[in-house]
Amino acid sequence: MNRASLLSPLFALCLTANAATVFVNFETVPPEPTGPSLFGGPEQTIIVPGVATFSGGTILGDASNFPAQSFATPPNIYGTIGTGGNYQSTLTITIDPTFLANEISFPLFNGATQTESYMVDAFSGATMVGTQTFSNLPANTAAGFGIVDIKAANITSVLISPLTLDASCCNGWDYAIDSVAFNETVQEAFSPEPGTLTLIGLGLGFGSLLIRRRKRD
Repeated sequence: MNRASLLSPLFALCLTANAATVFVNFETVPPEPTGPSLFGGPEQTIIVPGVATFSGGTILGDASNFPAQSFATPPNIYGTIGTGGNYQSTLTITIDPTFLANEISFPLFNGATQTESYMVDAFSGATMVGTQTFSNLPANTAAGFGIVDIKAANITSVLISPLTLDASCCNGWDYAIDSVAFNETVQEAFSPEPGTLTLIGLGLGFGSLLIRRRKRD
């Protein structure tokens, strides 16, 4: 599989008493500010140095038919779909061994034209330490998204997976994430307290996915 590994030049960092609070979006990752076309770009592994690695999907931009923008930073998201590019059905967030993550929070967007269900599992090593299930998220045109918020000691990886892989319907899976907050909720990340150090960075898109998807439906 043709994969591209990209280093993030920027991310938001704030030191707290217990751990670093980091906010990652997908807006400034090279080489393209709004990401490649889903059906033309390769799978992309996104590396935020010293924080986390995102794998399984690709950067997409300029979302179409995608009103669920709450807690997203347009135009870019990190997404995957069951056709084109040989993308994975599971998106994986692997925490850097040097980074202490006790909470992870982000919006999970349903990119399909029908309801879909998803599961998010957090691990500390090989032990599952937290899970969330999102049953029957509305379609993308009906603002279909849910907020992931998992708290656990020393999270080392997070797996995001569709619960239904029906190849006969709608490619089996179609979803994306954005605005990933470590050691705080995504709501808190969008409402920083006065004096918080904010260096906004890292953005990738979802729109090409939906633009191309609409042409196929």
